[in-house]
Amino acid sequence: MSRQETIQHAPDEGMLMIPGDPARDYVTAFAVFDDSVPALRAFVLSQLRKDRVVPAPPGAKFDLGIPVRLALVPRPDNDYDPRAVSVAAPPHHGGSVLDRHMGYLYSSALHVTSESIRRLTDETGTPVGCHGWIQLYALEDDGYFYEEEDGQDVDEGWEPDHDRPFSWAEQKEFGHGIGTLRIVLPARDTVRALVDDYLEEHQPTQAAGVTEEPSGTDSTPPSLVEQTLRRALSERLGIAMRTALHHRATDGTWGRETERDRARRRRDAEAAPLPRAWEAFREKPHGFRGLRATTRSVFHHTRILVLDETGVEVGQYHDPDGPLTLVDERTRAEALEALRAHGVDVEAPERLDALGDFPDATVVVRDGMWSIRLPKDGMPLSALPEAGWYDPDSGTLAVYAGPFIEPMTVLLRRHGVSPLLVTWGAPREDVERHNFRAAFAPSEISPFSSSSRVTEAVRRLIPERHRRWLNVKPAPAQSSDGFLPPLVDDATDNSYYRRALESLFGAPVDLEHRGPCRLCGRSAQSARPGLHYCHRCCGLALGGVLRDNGADGEWTEAIVYAVRRLAEIEFSGPPSLAQLDRISVPFTDASLVDEAMLCRFLVPRPGSTLLSTRPARPARTWTEWLQFADLLKDGMRSSMGIVTVATDGHLCRSLFERHVDDFLHHWGVAHEQEPHYPRHPELNTTGLRADWRLADGTFVEALGLMAREAYAAKVARKRELASLSGLRLVTVTAQDLHRLPEIFADWLPPATR
Repeated sequence: MSRQETIQHAPDEGMLMIPGDPARDYVTAFAVFDDSVPALRAFVLSQLRKDRVVPAPPGAKFDLGIPVRLALVPRPDNDYDPRAVSVAAPPHHGGSVLDRHMGYLYSSALHVTSESIRRLTDETGTPVGCHGWIQLYALEDDGYFYEEEDGQDVDEGWEPDHDRPFSWAEQKEFGHGIGTLRIVLPARDTVRALVDDYLEEHQPTQAAGVTEEPSGTDSTPPSLVEQTLRRALSERLGIAMRTALHHRATDGTWGRETERDRARRRRDAEAAPLPRAWEAFREKPHGFRGLRATTRSVFHHTRILVLDETGVEVGQYHDPDGPLTLVDERTRAEALEALRAHGVDVEAPERLDALGDFPDATVVVRDGMWSIRLPKDGMPLSALPEAGWYDPDSGTLAVYAGPFIEPMTVLLRRHGVSPLLVTWGAPREDVERHNFRAAFAPSEISPFSSSSRVTEAVRRLIPERHRRWLNVKPAPAQSSDGFLPPLVDDATDNSYYRRALESLFGAPVDLEHRGPCRLCGRSAQSARPGLHYCHRCCGLALGGVLRDNGADGEWTEAIVYAVRRLAEIEFSGPPSLAQLDRISVPFTDASLVDEAMLCRFLVPRPGSTLLSTRPARPARTWTEWLQFADLLKDGMRSSMGIVTVATDGHLCRSLFERHVDDFLHHWGVAHEQEPHYPRHPELNTTGLRADWRLADGTFVEALGLMAREAYAAKVARKRELASLSGLRLVTVTAQDLHRLPEIFADWLPPATR
């Protein structure tokens, strides 16, 4: 099959042949279903001649083959995708396009290719074809050969199907194992260019059998594709009706039940209990709290997300015109309000209370198609089984079971669309495989978000029962000369590495000296003398190895240990998340620094949370993790925050105040609580107090409610009063919690400054 650079007419086949070179072009199989196996068998068996066997082209994944020519027939009658293209035997093999149908091109090949093939067929009035191969294999590589040696009849009970269309006897008689029938097509844009060139060069002729409408009429004659399909479908319908009537008259049934009928009945039976389960689902609260919308951009890709208060992604608004897809349809009203508060001009598609019979299902938008998924306990969104799909371009909703028709229609109306056509059929083979995997998927999402490579010696800093949750993977082998692995990250060029080191250690990076990472041994740099940590280990200290998956287990015990240990060695109380961005143990104790880094590995961060669509519990906020670790036993929520007693016995009105108070206590900075400001006839007539007074008379204020106008005005008076009175005033905001060592450097012991 030499490559032709243009589309050529093949008179012997009666087709316009799209050129193809298997050494350079796309060689692929196509989807074969049981109902197309008879045509596939007839075509392949008619081509099996030993004199036609040739070596496979370079780069092919088979040894021998038989070159063939195949027809490509547009099939707008396909219920699942009107862009479908049938791979069929050439016209001279006889029968209609339905009789010659052997399978369908995969969906990935339809974009552009489908439209080009239909244009070429309609505008020339000639069938279109391409080149292909019948794959062959040596018999000794075929599993059936060994079964026959054991005395078994491998064809006993055999019936042709898409998995095994040819018997062992047929393959043995031919002398080769018969593999897949494959097609050869250029890239999609190349196919379009070839069609454009051919139609430009050849004036399209009137399609055969199409008569021009008389002048003055507005009707458009059907295309050649439509004419051919109508004729073939009419013939097949006539045959089916005559056969059905014959069966009805003979044995009282309309025909033989097929495997597809049985599969459809199974799907309907499995789906029958779900509508009642969905009634109970709609009556329960959804469990998400504090929904808010936010806009995120990564590498110029912008998404509008709906999050709950812990940062879990509840939904996404697909800009610019929707839809709003949600992991839990019960949250739609609150999610719409969150989007409006964020400035997104979105309206409820209809009265949601009138569309209350929605299913427990979620929509995944991918490549312009909407996949309707059924949530399962412990499974992420991408792994959920598919129950149907919706094509926005054609307005078609296809479901895989009869009981889904009404609920899925309501679901789409809640997304702002009303399907024009609702079909009920079988899923594609790839969807069936996906759904089969979903049925046996693990019951929960892994609590790991990353892996580490810390050494065995370093792991001993963590109790043995918690070490496995560091998720240590084998380190790559070092070179035989014993030198350290090559430097991968250089803080001079890698700003992320430099910022991570400087954030953790509060000092500039030493760009001149390198050493082995104290945790994993890779070549690394440092921001404090002798404390070398690589980029990966710094990233894990800031981001964590574990994530909240909504299901407690042994891994949560490791989190509790890490949080308690950090409170003990660094903070003398419950730390804030911001404080975890800075190592606060003495840098002279390298082993303690290592332990503080490892404990941070075990602390989940809100941004890493990954829940299944139906988690066992909601994601925990950082405050809830502190409560879970029993670090807030005496905490009581008030309008100002959580009232709790600091480690030194001081009563704090918020966790923010507690963090500052515990820091001062941990580092031995003497501090008196709530001292009075000096009296002033205008600025202080009500007895203003500061949060703390240090030993040298410095006043300290923890500014936690600056968004409140009255609070901000009081702070302004305190600043002016301190200035007039000659008082030194230090102010701290929640954003400063990771900078407490710098803010209070003048009062810390010299070794820790």
